[in-house]
Amino acid sequence: MADRYKRVFNYIALLLSLLLFVSGCGDGFVDLTEEESKQIVNYSTNVLNDHNSAVKGSLKNLTKTDLRDIVIKDDPSVIQEIAEAKEEATAAAEEAAKPKPSEGDKSESEEEEESGESKPVEVQEADIASLIGLEGFSVEYQGHNVQDSYPDASDEDADMIFSIEPATDSDKLLVFYFNVTNLSEEEAECDILSLEPRFRFKATGKTHSFLTTLLLDDLSTLRKTLGPGESCRAVLAAEISEEKAANLSDITLIIMGEEENTEIALEQ
Repeated sequence: MADRYKRVFNYIALLLSLLLFVSGCGDGFVDLTEEESKQIVNYSTNVLNDHNSAVKGSLKNLTKTDLRDIVIKDDPSVIQEIAEAKEEATAAAEEAAKPKPSEGDKSESEEEEESGESKPVEVQEADIASLIGLEGFSVEYQGHNVQDSYPDASDEDADMIFSIEPATDSDKLLVFYFNVTNLSEEEAECDILSLEPRFRFKATGKTHSFLTTLLLDDLSTLRKTLGPGESCRAVLAAEISEEKAANLSDITLIIMGEEENTEIALEQ
């Protein structure tokens, strides 16, 4: 106990020394503003209270609950904010607890609503080139193939700089083949890359996305110069389970537009 009072006395002596120092070498006390005086008084009070066990009013001794109650008392609007935050947290927890359907159980309308896409408009006979804004060229579907990788090592027509494979051994690559032809009588650049087309496809009633690749013959990013009447191959690839790959039917290419999507039947 004696040590505690000794420390308090030392603090008081230190404060008095500081006040004498501020007074300045016998020239009288420096005039302090009201705000500066309050700061010195508050500091002195806090120092004494922190070292006086009989005083319980220091913020240092308050619990988090006490501090929260002080804030709420000073600002009643905090009560409403806390209530709203609790309601939002409860609603989020209830939503997270609801069972969600698996990806295979989603209907086509649910997929469109989640992606914010417009309802596709079916077009049985349409030119792919005109729908994506490609002038002077034709784009014709050649068929699809299910394979382990693309391109195959034995594929002489493919550019082997890049290749793609399924992420898992149980999946396959579904590769759609197209033929792009220069319809003009002059050499021309087929620049589909700058048109930024967006493709999807539907098979057996389910809508799927294509892979984003670095393939030089990817139809969505094709950029190649072709001579008069010259053709080149282009592909769109998707990853699909081996089970689904064995039961493909009613394949449709979806060209996504700003206002509506267009469906082109590829295989019945």
